[in-house]
Amino acid sequence: MKINIAAIGLGHPFEIGYENAETLRNQTAEALNSVGVVCHNIDVVLHDLESVEKAVALLKDVEADALLICVATWSEDHHLLDLLAYVDKPLIIRAYPHRETGSLCCAHQIGAVFTDIGKTYEFVYGEADSIACANQTKQIGTALALANRMEHVRVGAIGGRVKGMTEIAYDEFAIKQKLGARVVNLDEKEMTEKVAAMTDEEAEKLLEEKSELLKPCKVLSSKESMLESIKYYGALKQLVDEYALEALSVKCYTTYMGKVCLGYSILAEEGVMSACEGDVTNALTMKLLYELSGLPVNNTDLLYLDEEKNTILFAHCGSSGFSIAEGEVELAPVRLAETGVCSRFLMKTGTVTAVNICGHGDQFRMSVMTGKAIPCGMEFPGNPVVIRFEKKVEQINQEIMQNGIGHHWMVGYGDYREELRSFCKIKGIKLYEI
Repeated sequence: MKINIAAIGLGHPFEIGYENAETLRNQTAEALNSVGVVCHNIDVVLHDLESVEKAVALLKDVEADALLICVATWSEDHHLLDLLAYVDKPLIIRAYPHRETGSLCCAHQIGAVFTDIGKTYEFVYGEADSIACANQTKQIGTALALANRMEHVRVGAIGGRVKGMTEIAYDEFAIKQKLGARVVNLDEKEMTEKVAAMTDEEAEKLLEEKSELLKPCKVLSSKESMLESIKYYGALKQLVDEYALEALSVKCYTTYMGKVCLGYSILAEEGVMSACEGDVTNALTMKLLYELSGLPVNNTDLLYLDEEKNTILFAHCGSSGFSIAEGEVELAPVRLAETGVCSRFLMKTGTVTAVNICGHGDQFRMSVMTGKAIPCGMEFPGNPVVIRFEKKVEQINQEIMQNGIGHHWMVGYGDYREELRSFCKIKGIKLYEI
């Protein structure tokens, strides 16, 4: 996910340090670019109406998740208000530690004004070339970019949710308000009719098209199951293209167990995150983690605590993307039903973030915990991952129950606590850090 920030200067020609306004902005932009932010350095120092109009014109063709206001000196705050009347984007106020310029006191002044008019903002303070400040800005920018990205996401809900799993009932209004995404409700017939329309010959051709991805896999399922599963992939892919979906969920249990799993794995490698059992909210949780990590996300249940080793086993039937596998991938029948095709493999080791989102209305809530994925065996037939935590797993277990967090956990590679904390603040989501 690219982080786009537009940097603009602010100052007053009468104040000490105004002549350095462009240099400060340039140094700030260079530091941001060095840490991987796409910083659009807008060649303007706001100081009068003409400079505001110039900034508006230059920003018209710039894709920016946030405006970084580089406060060089004390300034009249209405110039920034005028700019926001035409370019109303999230703001990061950037102040510098210089005694006589008034940069810091101007930032405080702007903060008071924005608070009174209900405009939210973020704040970074330090030298222009500070890498620590650049990384702080990047972390804020990541959350803002994520919020902006999610506003354009459509998630497919195919067939609704699984019977008897009330916890995962999805609130479309809360999803739109809190996550930004739009739910596209689809009848499962739209999927099954496409499956029925595909011939075995077409399925064979589709398997051949995916041969490079599937060739390293050890196939334990029958040829009949492989053809059926690739047809379901083809149907899901058609729906993804038809409705411009970036995430989806199928009410798989029990009718489509083992039928859609292989399709999920292939779609994950194509950037489409897919959640089991009709859990639409956690399909979007997977999308959040995918945007942050750039890797497929493991859809799991929390299954077993080992108090002695301070680990927790997370696993599900087997539908994760192959690129997060450690070792061989088996294409095998799904557990319980003993049919279809699941992608069974062990997960890579390393730092991981596990996230659950559930609830409705004011109870819409995100829960986050981080740990280390460690080597394990096939402790559950699917995509098991054993995570070691710093906090006692007995305490984690109690906090999950005390806060009504639920049983689905999406596991992504990397530590994204800071980014998700900022995202929840921006979007007004209740956050539990376990």
